[in-house]
Amino acid sequence: MQPDRKADAMPPTLKIPRGKMALVLAGGGLTGAVYEIGALRAINDLLTDRTVNDFDIYVGTSAGALVGALLANGITPEVMLQALSGDHPDVRAIERGDLFYLNPGDFLKMGLKLPKTLIGAWSHYLRYLNDMTLFDLLWSLSEALPAGLYDSRALERYMRHAITTYGGTNRFGGLPKDLYIIATDVDTGQRAVFSRTSNQDVPVSLAVAASTAVPLLYKPVRIADHDYIDGGIRGNASLDLAIEHGATLVICINPLVPFDNSERTRIPFLGPDGGLLSEKGLSAIASQVTRIQTHAGLLYHIKQLRKTHPEVDIVLIEPSPKDYQMSFYNIMRYSTRLTVAQHGFETVT
Repeated sequence: MQPDRKADAMPPTLKIPRGKMALVLAGGGLTGAVYEIGALRAINDLLTDRTVNDFDIYVGTSAGALVGALLANGITPEVMLQALSGDHPDVRAIERGDLFYLNPGDFLKMGLKLPKTLIGAWSHYLRYLNDMTLFDLLWSLSEALPAGLYDSRALERYMRHAITTYGGTNRFGGLPKDLYIIATDVDTGQRAVFSRTSNQDVPVSLAVAASTAVPLLYKPVRIADHDYIDGGIRGNASLDLAIEHGATLVICINPLVPFDNSERTRIPFLGPDGGLLSEKGLSAIASQVTRIQTHAGLLYHIKQLRKTHPEVDIVLIEPSPKDYQMSFYNIMRYSTRLTVAQHGFETVT
């Protein structure tokens, strides 16, 4: 088995080795989660004598935590696709309100502090007029903003509903498979792992909410006097955890890849004559920078693991760098969920 296969070069079948199998699901926003669901549906067709629900270990970060938690509870990619489209008889479709629930409490709290913050910032600006810039003034006013626009509580409720409706368990200790959900501790900067052996009293749905709390977009999730944010801040995929717990085959699905625009391809996003990414403004640069950072970190992580664990097979499944559809979708765009899921299925098969 070649250890570095991309999604467009998967073998017709995947042979099952002796030892534990692990599925590591990286982050990538809503579009990343649905890409992974589509890819998992395709992987089911490649596996012999088992399905993606038969892995021994699941490791999920951010969007991957959501998908991994469902898989570990026996929920199949087919059921997830039905829930995405609203066709499942029991599990309701995830809605915009489950993902984008405004954070009214913190907005109100900060609003009450706004007059005092304005007076303090303006006074400081006048006192140090010669040393201050407009940016300094705006920075001091940022204290009046909440820690995030949205609250993850609605997502936690949806996950609890989906898991229990399907007959699963919201307790790590009750899961038939090993599940590791990754978040980042805001106050220490350290990786936080939620599993049956670490933070095991935390409900699975709450761990998912913590792992998916994208900084600035979502307020940190407080658990036992600790604030947690997106697990991808410390690394978008924790393959080391899977190997540490005995995996000899690790399949990693990563939806975030930087776009290769070296040929200035004529694609809809860049216009009829192609062009440079910088010509599309701030959002294009921000997206590409995020993809470069997360992808470079993942590749380095895998490189180091192959050096220290040559006995472990690592299969990386991800979009092609030329896949402009995956590169230019807003990672939190709700309306493209079914299109991206279908795209994930087709590119892996």
